[in-house]
Amino acid sequence: MLREVKAKNPRTARILKAREPQLIEPAKKTLLLHGTKCPQALDTVLKTFHSLTKPHSVLFHKKNEFHPFENTESMEFLANKNECGLVVFGSSNKKRPNCVTLARIFNSQTLDICEMMLLPASDSGAIPRINELVMHVGLGLRPMMLFSGSPWEDPNSSAHVMLKSFFLDMFKGEETRQIDVEGLQYVLMVAAEEPRENLSPVVHLRWYKVVTKRSGHKLPRVELEEVGPKFDFKIGRMRPATPEAMKEAMKQGKRPNEEMRTKKNITMDTMGDKIGRVHLGKQDLGGLQTRKMKGLKRRAGIESDDEEELEMMDVDEILEDESHKRARTD
Repeated sequence: MLREVKAKNPRTARILKAREPQLIEPAKKTLLLHGTKCPQALDTVLKTFHSLTKPHSVLFHKKNEFHPFENTESMEFLANKNECGLVVFGSSNKKRPNCVTLARIFNSQTLDICEMMLLPASDSGAIPRINELVMHVGLGLRPMMLFSGSPWEDPNSSAHVMLKSFFLDMFKGEETRQIDVEGLQYVLMVAAEEPRENLSPVVHLRWYKVVTKRSGHKLPRVELEEVGPKFDFKIGRMRPATPEAMKEAMKQGKRPNEEMRTKKNITMDTMGDKIGRVHLGKQDLGGLQTRKMKGLKRRAGIESDDEEELEMMDVDEILEDESHKRARTD
């Protein structure tokens, strides 16, 4: 059951109105937190996510003792205080080493949670430090995202559907209709292995820089150069959102002419004026109030055409009677 907050004063009403669904939603902010035990590998993950989501991210260096799957009150408090809709929490223990927990906040409550276990790198045996993260991209640039693998297109794979939604919310940034080609500088590839029995799916994160070179033609040759660290995750526990909460979270703001579309025969012209069309049925003139004249009275047993002729005759007779009366008085 979703909590409903009623405004007690005009200031609260303005705040609640600003939190209503908007036609164009702003970019979601990400809150990155460290657990009581956060090794160098997890610290590299958190700092990498922070560097790629600036200025829409907040990184806390203080250690926090959270258990997102058991109690989410402290995490929700910090997220609401910093106005963040996404939370990335890194912690490590004996049972779940190098664990990265992704959570989304909606209506001041946790919407859904997904857990990823960071795997050690297979080539070097260790993850490079943050100073080895070489990605020459500007502040606020958004990556081109590539989801490779059939599990991303499978609607029955709830883990991949949730994880894809998490990454899109984290890296999509602000919504724009015009894109500068110079801003397309790097690519985030999220690859998923084919599902196997009794094995958790593995997700690979790779970063590539877009490089254009001369090709001898009008269009340049585009190449991708791998940059930054390599992350391999194993999907762990999940807690999806309830259908009622997800339906409420997916609501969009009303469009300017949406109210007019719901009403029939109301349109908007090119000048922005509202035009309405009224349909009238066949009018019955039988009950029309007319002057009480003898010639306009309907007589029983006479057709309509005969009625018109008799009405004309009655009018002539009345005019003749009036002329005779005037002559007598004279």
